[in-house]
Order: sequence, then C-alpha cells, then structure tokens
Amino acid sequence: MKLPLKVIALDFDGVVLETVGIKDWAFKTLFKDHPDHLDEIMAYHLGNNATIRFDKFKHITEKILKQKYTPELKESLSRQFAELTFQRIVECPFVKGAKEFLEYYYKKFPIYIATVNPADEFERILKARNIFQYITKIYTTPWLKKDALRDIMKQEKVSAENMVFVGDSVEDFIAAKDAGIFFIGRQGSKSFEDIDVPVLTDLEAVKNFLETSRLETGKQKVSK
Repeated sequence: MKLPLKVIALDFDGVVLETVGIKDWAFKTLFKDHPDHLDEIMAYHLGNNATIRFDKFKHITEKILKQKYTPELKESLSRQFAELTFQRIVECPFVKGAKEFLEYYYKKFPIYIATVNPADEFERILKARNIFQYITKIYTTPWLKKDALRDIMKQEKVSAENMVFVGDSVEDFIAAKDAGIFFIGRQGSKSFEDIDVPVLTDLEAVKNFLETSRLETGKQKVSK
C-alpha cells in the first residue's frame, strides 16, 4: 500500500447502496398530486444533492407550491417519505463490491459515513443491511459533509493526506476539496465532467485503486 492511508470516509446513497433512484421515485410520489409543478419539483430535487430532505420539503412547499410549511406538514412529509423508502432501501442492491469493501477495510482503518440522511432512520438501515458493525461513526443531518470530514480528521488525529472520501456527486467532491481531502468519485447517475478526480464504477474498483495506486493529494481541481 503506497498511500499513507489511515481513515476512509464514504457517502452512502449511490456509494454503498444503489438507493438514488428510490429517493427520486419517493419525491415524485410525494408530490404526485401537483402535476403542474412536478417537473419543477424534480428539477429542484435532482439539482440539490447535498440539501437535506427537510429543507427540500420546505423549499418545494413555500417556493414552488406557494403554500405554508407547517410543523404538521413537515412531520407528514417526513413520515411518508420514510414509509415509501425504508423497505425498498433495505432490499435494494449493494453497489458492486461494497459489502466486501467494508468487510476488508474495517479491519485495517476506521470507516466513517457522511450522509444527509436523518440519524435514527439511517442507523436502522445500517442494522437492517447488517453493515452497522463495520462503521466507526456516522455523520448525519444536520452535519454538513465538509464539517463532518474535518471532524473526522480531528477525532482520528490525522492530516488530510491520510484520508480519502468516496462520493457520487459534485457536491461530495466540493466537500472533500473544502476539507483538503483526496476524493474518489463513484460513477453513477451523476456526472463528474470537468473535474480532475479518479472516477470509478463501483467499490470493487475503488478497492483495487486504493491497493495499487499512489494518490497525489492536494492536486485535484475543477477544470476551467
């Protein structure tokens, strides 16, 4: 192993589990009674990957539907979203190589997850998928991913060059860049066009990359 790697951080949706399509479907289902606004709602949802669902609900309700966003509506939308998605997430496929990646690396390095999922719901998912035991700590909403990555470095007493973050969106890359951490993109439904990072098909490929490559930290950039 050439990289002085000491800590691994992962996004979850689209990196560990193939959940992205499930949550897109759930948003579309939640607001299906507003067909005249559905295209705008989905464009907003898909264009704001790093925004937590509660903030999305608020924006959609107030800015797109022009309705009042009450605590009762927040609770109702949150409950419906969880009901729509939980079982599907429990049953959806792992990203190729994800389970093996966790089983292999948790014996070598601390593994953290930084996600915009709510904590209680997310812990239930990890336990239902039998991967909770591989994770050192989860960072959920309201943590911003860039702050979570900085806190992980602080907790582990490591520098940025000793850590890698694997994500599936430009927002994940920006969080890693802000924290000074080397980033690896998982190519899914989102594009990394014009971003100078390794983009790999799945976690099997990420494992092979980590085992065989020297990562030149601090040199990733967005092309002009």
